[in-house]
Amino acid sequence: MDEPVRAIFLDAGYTLLFPQVEKLAQDLAVAGFPARAEQFHEAERAGKKKLDEVLWPQIREGHVPRTSNHVFWEFYLRALLEQLAIPKETRTAALDHIIAGFRDTRTWSKVMPDTIPALRTLKSAGYYLAVISNSDGSVEGELQAAGLDQFLEFVIDSSVVGVEKPHPEIFEMGLERAGFKPGEAIYVGDTYPTDIGGAELAGLRGILIDHVGAYPDATCPRVTSLSQLNALLEQAGA
Repeated sequence: MDEPVRAIFLDAGYTLLFPQVEKLAQDLAVAGFPARAEQFHEAERAGKKKLDEVLWPQIREGHVPRTSNHVFWEFYLRALLEQLAIPKETRTAALDHIIAGFRDTRTWSKVMPDTIPALRTLKSAGYYLAVISNSDGSVEGELQAAGLDQFLEFVIDSSVVGVEKPHPEIFEMGLERAGFKPGEAIYVGDTYPTDIGGAELAGLRGILIDHVGAYPDATCPRVTSLSQLNALLEQAGA
């Protein structure tokens, strides 16, 4: 890394906060649609792979959409329905049930055991921490409910500012608000083209956090848990 890292911007969903997929699976089973948590993870891997195919060419050609979150969710939900092997005649009912579950803010309340210790370590090391997230206006409240806001300087929610990752504008908003140059900041997120591709367009260095093994061949720095981040930065001379 060329310049010392002073600021760490983080994604929220699938980075700091995770959906309670075990609960979602149980609710689906009660509604008559047998489901397992691993099927949600497999759908996540499949959805991210499809998103790669769509977004990376646009990023490389410089035609970056201002909205992209819906694309991932379309791929994810399609993959999940295939994983669950739900008959065509009941797919609409199952899909409505799944969407309602994900829209419930209580669903996004799972925090990995290492997250708070990792954030505390990074904060103690002097890093400026903030969140830049593609969300629906609820992410700041979800972070507060999880007790993670104590480590964060601010939260940028795409639905509030009117632009989504991977468009560089949302990353530039974070840099301007924090008062850092692109070379002084990194972005940590779970979706390769959206988070890493978008961050690099804005001049930030990206680190991929890959809890479900969606990107074994990623060429950028990659961790599988937030607890590995500080060691990675130390090794890179941050």
